[in-house]
This record gives sequence, C-alpha cells and structure tokens, in this order.
Amino acid sequence: MDTTARPPNPGSPMHATIKKNRLLPRLLARLLVCSLLVALSGCAGMFSGSQQAEPPAPPTPPVAVVQPEPTPPPKPAYVNSVAVLLPLGGPFREFGGRVQKGIQAAQDNLAKAGTPLDVHIIDATQPGWVEAVRNLPPEITVVGGPMHRLTLKELETAGMLQTRVFLAFMPSLGEAREGVDAWRFFPSAEDEIDALLRLSASDYGINQFAILRPGDRYGQTMGDAFAVAASKLGAQITATGVYNPQEPAGWQATVADMLRTGGGRPGFGAVFIPDEWARADKVLPAIFSNKVEDLLILGPQLWTEALYRAAANKSQINIQNYRLAVCPGAWWPENQGQATQQLVTAMRAAGDEHPDMWEAVGFDFARMAARLGRLPQGSPPQEVSSRLAQATTGMDFSMAPLTYSPDGKAHVAMYLFRPSVTGPVLLDPEGFRQRLNAIRQKALENPAPETEQSYSPNPAPAAPAQPLQGTPAQPVQGTPAQPIPSAPAQPLGPVPSHRQAIPVS
Repeated sequence: MDTTARPPNPGSPMHATIKKNRLLPRLLARLLVCSLLVALSGCAGMFSGSQQAEPPAPPTPPVAVVQPEPTPPPKPAYVNSVAVLLPLGGPFREFGGRVQKGIQAAQDNLAKAGTPLDVHIIDATQPGWVEAVRNLPPEITVVGGPMHRLTLKELETAGMLQTRVFLAFMPSLGEAREGVDAWRFFPSAEDEIDALLRLSASDYGINQFAILRPGDRYGQTMGDAFAVAASKLGAQITATGVYNPQEPAGWQATVADMLRTGGGRPGFGAVFIPDEWARADKVLPAIFSNKVEDLLILGPQLWTEALYRAAANKSQINIQNYRLAVCPGAWWPENQGQATQQLVTAMRAAGDEHPDMWEAVGFDFARMAARLGRLPQGSPPQEVSSRLAQATTGMDFSMAPLTYSPDGKAHVAMYLFRPSVTGPVLLDPEGFRQRLNAIRQKALENPAPETEQSYSPNPAPAAPAQPLQGTPAQPVQGTPAQPIPSAPAQPLGPVPSHRQAIPVS
C-alpha cells in the first residue's frame, strides 16, 4: 500500500473543509481590523471634545495708509491763577456780567502777549459758593471781589478773609478793615470828594461850601464825608439843606432856607448835591428860581453815569441846569491810552457799543493780577499792601489810575467832567474857571450855551474878573488872547483831576 502523502483533491469534501478553515481566520482578522478602526474613530471623537479644527487664517488685508492727524495746539502754561467772586444772578447780575466780560477781554490780551492768566469764576448768588471759595486750589491766593457788602459779611463770618487776599469791587468795606482784613479795587466816595475839592478848594480857592442833600442814607453818608474832607483842607460848611426825597413839594422851601445864609447872597461859593441825577435835576431849578445862578455845582459820580446812559439812549437833558456843574468819574472812553482803547475795541467787537466802568474794573483787575503774580499763603498784610503798590505803579489803566498807600488803602485819581448834550466831557479847568468868573460878572449874555464852543479852552478875554465867592481877596487879571486851533483841543492823555492845575487868570 502506497503511504506517500498526496495533496487533497480539490473536489473532495476534505478539500472544501480545508479551504473553509483557511478563509475563516482571514475573515476574522478583517472583522477585527474593522472593529478596531471603528473603535479608534469613536475614541478620537471622545478625546478631542468640543475642539474643532482651526479654520484657515483669513488672508491679510492690505495695510491702509494712515494720514497723521494735525498736532493740537499746546495748552497754555498758566503762570498765575486767580479767582473772582461775582454776582452772576439776582439784581446785580448785569454788573457782575460786565466785570466778567472785562476779565475775559484781559485774558485774551494776556494770552496773546504770552502771559496767560487762569481765572476761576465763582457765582456768589449760587448755593454753596462759600464752599467753592474754601475749596479753591491752594495756589490761588488772590480773589477778586466780592461786589456786595452782604457777600463780604458772609466771608467774614465764615472766617474766609484770613485765608486769601480779597480785592473787593466795592466803594467801602463796611466793618472790615481795609488793608488788614481785605483790600479794594474800586473807586470810593472819598475819591469822588477828593476830586471835587481839589478843583474847587485847592485849585479855585473856594473855602466856603454848602451841602444840599436828600435825607436818606446815601445823602447823609456822602454829606458827612464831604464835610470831613473839606475841614481837612481848612474849608468850612456854612450851610446845609436836607430835603425829603419823597416830598417834592417841600424842596423849594429847603433850598430857599439854605440860600439865606449870606444876607441876601449865599455865604458860600459852591454847593455839593449828593443825589441821583433824576431827582437832582428837579432840585436844581429851586436854586435858580431864587435868582442865584453863579454857584459852582458839585455832583457825585452818579451824575456822570447817568450822563453816559442818557447819551447812549439819546435822551435829552436840561443843560441849562448844569452850566456851572462838574461831576467825577473813573471811566473816560475817549482816553487815547492803549489800555482804554484795547478795552473799547474788544467790547465793541463783542457787540457792546458803550462799555463802562464795570468792564474797566474787570479788565484792569485781571491785568493787575498778572503783574502781581502769586502771593505766598499767609502773607502778612504789610507784604500784601507792598506787592499791590508795586503791581499798580506805572500800570496803564483803562479806568482812572489806582494806587495803594503803604497801609493798603486804595485811591483812584478820578477824572472831572462837565455835563453836555453829548454826555460827559472832560473838564478844562482854566476854561471853566473863566466861564465861572464871567457869569459872576454878568459878562456872559447867553445863560445856556447853544454849542460846545461856548466852553472853548481858550475863550476871548473877558472883563477883569473878580475873586470867586469865598476866595481870598486877590486881584485877578484877564488872560491874554491865545490863538484858537481849528479844532477844539483835546488832552493828549488822561489828566487825573488832582493834577489839573489851574493857572491864575
């Protein structure tokens, strides 16, 4: 029997079995690989979590060309800072607003000159203004204002006057001590009276005066101040008339009693009438109706302010009442000084055709503050007064010049004006004196001047004039005729009243 192994017959059952046995492992291997692939793909999802494939980066946009922005102008480097306390509401808002406009005009000029001034404005009519003053930066040691005595009193009560230097825009400080508790940057009643007495007493030699005043607080205050100032010059008050401002029917009798002091002629050469323009305009005719037409009439600054308003409103005035009247003022818009004309130009550019003393106060205060510089906190009053005197010395004021005495008291050398149909006109003292003498000699036929030439600074020589009423008995010679220029002569610059010397006629 042949036992040699032979390969199975492909058609036999055994061959089929062997073939099946060989295919099964392959199938199992393939199934295992598929299961493994499925498992692995599931695991990949599990391990990747919520992460998604990063999208491709977008293409970089083209870089835009950025034009450089213009460089803004540099902020001004303030060399000095001050504060101002003004009433910008209530009944005094007009005056406070005018001071503020003057300050702004000065700031503009200072900025152009390269010395900008930082100004903190505080409205004294708003709640919390005291705290606003208290919380000012420590480098601000100078405050302009206040403008009202009640505001000053509140500062005093709050103990604020000792913390900073206050320059009040007020004629007086009430109970506060000027030059110690506070200072002023404003004309006073004494400045008005000083201007009037320097003309009438010092220059004209009149030494006997009358006071005709209303019986109110203003009339009494001004009348008493005039009497004190006159006595210091050796002059006398020889008559006083006090009328009830609410009873016009009694004014004539009051004036008549005052005029009887000289046995048929007034025993005085000038009369001071400290009253508002509207009422004084009705009192003056009582003097003329008693056939007294040669008194020198001295009015307060209230008259000058009223004359400016009348000119601005084109209102008529009774010029015949003021042939021999003079009144003081701190503002003269026709002054050709640089500061005055700068302010006038700035105000007109802002639409204000008629600036007045209030704008001048703000304009000059800001400019003076820039000259003053910073004051160290706690500076003693003597040092403050000295610094103020230095700052105002040589300063070109837009209003009448202001100075400080060594004890810190302010003085304004006020101008003197005469009333005219065109408003206040700066007084020519010599021409006015000659007119006064001519009226007293009855040499002037027309009692009411028709034109401004009636007040020519160089009139034709009159008859020999006699001394003014109340002056020392000295002969007065006529002035030789001088050539009259083609146009009325105007002063080249402001001439404060205390410097308007009167040559002997």
